[in-house]
Amino acid sequence: MFYKKTFLTCLLSILLLSYAPFASATPPENELNQYLTEIGWTKQELLDYLDYYEIPLEDFNSVEELKSVLGTPINAKNLQDLLTKYKMKQSELNALLDHFGDSLNDYKFIEDLDASVGFYTNHDKYMAGIEDELQKIGITEQEVENFFTYLSQVEENNKDSLDQMESLDYRLEQFMNATDPSAELTEEQLTELTDILTTAFDLYGIQVKLKNNNKDISLKNLLKMAEPPGNLYTGIYTKTGAPLIDFTLPAGFFEGLMAGYEEMLHLGELSDEFVDFLHQDKYNNSRQYK
Repeated sequence: MFYKKTFLTCLLSILLLSYAPFASATPPENELNQYLTEIGWTKQELLDYLDYYEIPLEDFNSVEELKSVLGTPINAKNLQDLLTKYKMKQSELNALLDHFGDSLNDYKFIEDLDASVGFYTNHDKYMAGIEDELQKIGITEQEVENFFTYLSQVEENNKDSLDQMESLDYRLEQFMNATDPSAELTEEQLTELTDILTTAFDLYGIQVKLKNNNKDISLKNLLKMAEPPGNLYTGIYTKTGAPLIDFTLPAGFFEGLMAGYEEMLHLGELSDEFVDFLHQDKYNNSRQYK
């Protein structure tokens, strides 16, 4: 509250403040509706978009302010400019987006597309490396892309997930480095490894179902086995039961399974980094109106 030098100014301020709750802090409805018609959106689509970036519509007093944060709708010219910037053909752009489970149809504004393409081009080789490792244990490229997209959605509900995933990744690497692959795990090691993996599953919002030679088996009992199973099936599902990934490992599963879980942690870290990057980019553009 600003210091007021006169009683009259103070009184006027009180009156204005008392009126404020009844005044709209959002862009004028008629102007907003006209703008939404121009870009082919409903108001709910706008609210969903802003909600994704955690920006209230009430932060904007005019459509012009809103436009400056949302960006420029994609058209033939600015799309071609973007392709030129990244030295890409349309087919190469589509392939890059698809590599991360993304699509040009998911974008309304060129600035958002530019931010994503910039991130993807800087992480494409890393993503390919993750896919190569996971393909060794039977996980397809499409499953990796679907899992990446799902993890990006899960991250929206937990803004601390990147730090938590990095912590789990570190714990798993420490465990792998300190454990003799040829030696039987101690009870303490079993407890630590089970805790790392179940914590990761919960953080990812997934259920993991395991079968040893077509018979259900718990994670801890699986890790207790002195001899590798003939065939180990792993199915990964969302909390609501939708399938994400499934694969079957032959005998000698342990190293392959643990390497696979570690790569999934890396995939989770990458998806979180992507979401945080997009949010920060949009936040930097919107904070001028707060």
